[in-house]
Amino acid sequence: MFIRPPPSQPKQTWLWFAPYIAIGIFSIAMLVVTALLQWREQDTAHSALEGDMHWAERTIENRLHAHQDFLAELGREQEFKQLTYETFQVRASRYVRDNPELAAIVWVSTEGKVEWVSPNESTATFVGEQLTDTRLAALQEALRTRRTLFSSNYPDAYQRQANDLIFPVQQGSSDLGAFIALQSLETLLRATLPAVFTARYSLTVVDATNQEVYSNSSVKPTDRKISGSISLDMPGNRLGLNIIAYRGGGAWLPFVPAGLIVILTLIATATLVQLRRHAHRRAETEEQLRAAYAFRQAMSQSLITGMRAIDLEGRITFVNAAFCRMTGFDESELVGISPPYPYWPDEEFDRLQNNIDQALAGQAPAAGFEMRIMRKNGERFDVRLYFSPLIDANGLQIGWMASMNDITEPKRARVELERAHERFVTVINGLDTAVHVADADSGEILFANRAFQNIFGFDTVGRDSAQVTAACRPMNEALSANPAELSSEELPCEIYDGEIQHALSGHWYHLHERAIRWVDGRTVRVQIAADITDKKHIDEVNLQQQKRLEQTSRLITMGEMASSLAHELNQPLSAIANYCAGCIKRMQAGNYRFEDLLAAMQKAADQAERAGKIIRRMRDMVKKSDPKREPISLDELVDEARAFADIEAQRTGTQIIVELPENLPKIVVDRIMIEQVLLNLVKNGIESMHNIPFERRRLFINARLADERMLEISVADQGHGLAEEDVEKIFAPFYTTKPEGMGIGLAICRSIIEFHQGRLWLEARREGGTTFRFTVPIEEEHE
Repeated sequence: MFIRPPPSQPKQTWLWFAPYIAIGIFSIAMLVVTALLQWREQDTAHSALEGDMHWAERTIENRLHAHQDFLAELGREQEFKQLTYETFQVRASRYVRDNPELAAIVWVSTEGKVEWVSPNESTATFVGEQLTDTRLAALQEALRTRRTLFSSNYPDAYQRQANDLIFPVQQGSSDLGAFIALQSLETLLRATLPAVFTARYSLTVVDATNQEVYSNSSVKPTDRKISGSISLDMPGNRLGLNIIAYRGGGAWLPFVPAGLIVILTLIATATLVQLRRHAHRRAETEEQLRAAYAFRQAMSQSLITGMRAIDLEGRITFVNAAFCRMTGFDESELVGISPPYPYWPDEEFDRLQNNIDQALAGQAPAAGFEMRIMRKNGERFDVRLYFSPLIDANGLQIGWMASMNDITEPKRARVELERAHERFVTVINGLDTAVHVADADSGEILFANRAFQNIFGFDTVGRDSAQVTAACRPMNEALSANPAELSSEELPCEIYDGEIQHALSGHWYHLHERAIRWVDGRTVRVQIAADITDKKHIDEVNLQQQKRLEQTSRLITMGEMASSLAHELNQPLSAIANYCAGCIKRMQAGNYRFEDLLAAMQKAADQAERAGKIIRRMRDMVKKSDPKREPISLDELVDEARAFADIEAQRTGTQIIVELPENLPKIVVDRIMIEQVLLNLVKNGIESMHNIPFERRRLFINARLADERMLEISVADQGHGLAEEDVEKIFAPFYTTKPEGMGIGLAICRSIIEFHQGRLWLEARREGGTTFRFTVPIEEEHE
């Protein structure tokens, strides 16, 4: 069915590159020859320049040495006093005329003052003129070193660059003066070097810093040049002479031969490239055919899907490696056979024959055939077979292509997944807790278990969660975050945890809601609602029982203090009786004054009010009432509790010391509850000091700010303290260390403090005794 292309011929790549290599070698050889010729020409020009430079250097140096020799001759005659002014004028004037670069020859004193000038008509300097600046410095240097030197360059009277040739004259160890030749650099070059030399070369005199001092302009610069430099032997003034020789023609002229060679090389190369492209296209066409076949073959053999091609009669014309691996048969065993195929099991023969008949008739379903076939070893497995028409290059159908996938494992996994989902749904529906999942954006309920449907209806899935759960739903302000605005990095996130009462049924539910990522990637809200109605009822019963225990505790406390209270009430009642009896006797005797009777009756009224306060405190202590938290001063609260405790304290000889800081904030508590806590702790402290000496029976009540929200109150005694095992159990209900105690006082105290969001604990004192501490909330500014 598949026609294989001809085998590829071995490639001889070097044959393609041989002409390019030959052209490249020829071009390089021509470029090298051209470069050698140009280098030889350049070397000849450099040699000529170097010869002219050496000649110019010797000529200038000889001229300068001649000037030095003339000044030295004058200096010897001046040293031995043999030179007169007239002789100086004659000889110096003649020498200046013969050497036009010299403007004048002068004799100066050691201080730099000009004494002789030759020739007389010279305007370069005058007798009596004083040397200054660089000229004077050069003179002083020559006198100091006693050798001939040149001064630095300076502008002369015509603003031309000049310098001084200074020859110092000494007689013995003393300086007589110096002969100075005023020399022009421009004239020196023009007089020393011939005109033909300056016409061929550009001359530039530069100083020690490479700054231009003088330059001729007889020849204009061009782009092509060769240059050199010489150093002029002028002691004290370091000058250099740059010489540049200009050549005719433009700068592009040396590159013309190389350019011609490159152009010819490119033309030859382009011709070869076109020839190679023509041959390469034909080779590429063959290679593409082989590559296309190899690619299709590799693609079909690398697929994990089994591929099988049949002709219009059902004869197998092609199978790939995956099909052979699935069935266990080799390609040679399958290609060319017609139905029934060797991988058809006997029990599935009729069904498979019907499938192949439908496929050959063009009636194969788009979803394919799900069938069971057999491996060569007899093992059965499930596959799904898809059919599609096989079209040739001319658009004609030549058969059918079938793709086969092994679905044994996916089918088993699908069954397991369905069973797992069924188990999950069974477990979720078996819970008493209502569970549902809703889309965070639209609110659509995606899943709801049976408990949720029992509460809100069995048609909840697909409806809006806000409408379905409106009777039992937290307010948006109560949510810790908006689930629709949470990013994927913030998930999962808890958004609510609290208790809500169903508005219609009255049931209480504990709601726990989280935002999570759903299976399809969107953000959903998962809500779990547990019915806590029975728990709330039990908590309410426990609260009522706790209130009855608190009232019982207060009654027991008041019963224990009854005798002491009777003694305290006896005093105001006796005083009232005495005052009333005295008033009656005076009124019967007729010996009284109205002011005395009024004073006695006022005192009786005060004692009656005192007795009423005692009875009212007892009544408030034992009456049953609901907790009422309100701001109250701690001083006032301690005073009321102490009024009860003072009776027992006086009876036992205990001193109660109250140490409260000033300006304490008010506390927000139930007055009666906290009075009960204080009274219970004070009473316990007094009882713990029964067996110690009277002078140590002291009980301390202190207070301090624990933090910005809580006030800490402490009750400390100096009694016998508590054993370590008692400290761990002292707050347990019905546990007591007293022989006749009930063990509910401290347990009730702890419940009261915890009702006020505080804490009650104890600490052992190092000096003996126990300190009970508890915290209560203080009044905030906004309250």
